[in-house]
Amino acid sequence: MSQNTVPAGVPADLPAIHAARNPVVISDPQAIRALAHEARLAVLEELFASQSTRTATELASRCQLTPSAMSYHLRALEKYGYVERAASGSDGRERRWKAAGDSLVLGSLNDSASAKSAYLNVQLNAFRERLSSEIQRRDADRAAGIEPVEGLAPVLTSGMVFLNRSQRDEFIKRVYAVVDEYEAMALPEERGIDGERLYYMLSFLPEITD
Repeated sequence: MSQNTVPAGVPADLPAIHAARNPVVISDPQAIRALAHEARLAVLEELFASQSTRTATELASRCQLTPSAMSYHLRALEKYGYVERAASGSDGRERRWKAAGDSLVLGSLNDSASAKSAYLNVQLNAFRERLSSEIQRRDADRAAGIEPVEGLAPVLTSGMVFLNRSQRDEFIKRVYAVVDEYEAMALPEERGIDGERLYYMLSFLPEITD
């Protein structure tokens, strides 16, 4: 999305208010299959969301991989146009990498249901692991007698609203506008490898009645 957040799975008809300036559009089944790996997905999430550069060593530390293994994944992502090499750091000792655009958009893959399913499963599994970790953390705090932070958001919220088409479009635009607003607040120094992160997942699913 705009600065960017979760870097794929975004529909091609994304509301204009949340449109990317320089999207990377995925339309090749082989390219989408290349994303069906947790480490690669984490790399894209990091690079597209931060819109900053990272070394293989920095990315490896976030994925619990060796730098050489991370370099392999980065070269694979480069092959399909997801990431590209950035200018070296001031000391020139290690190559830096960056996202190839400001958004990763999943285009039409009507003939590649298996590729889309593989990617979707990796996305959902990664988020499921984050949910489980947060539940465990809160349970551990509760067992230790640690008071929850005031106003702490629920681990997961889902629901349904009754909206006509125009209301639905407005609802989606307003949600994305809030995301864009807060993405734009982060200063470059706050987007570093040690910056604080808040993960989210958005999905708007109209009822299928046919």
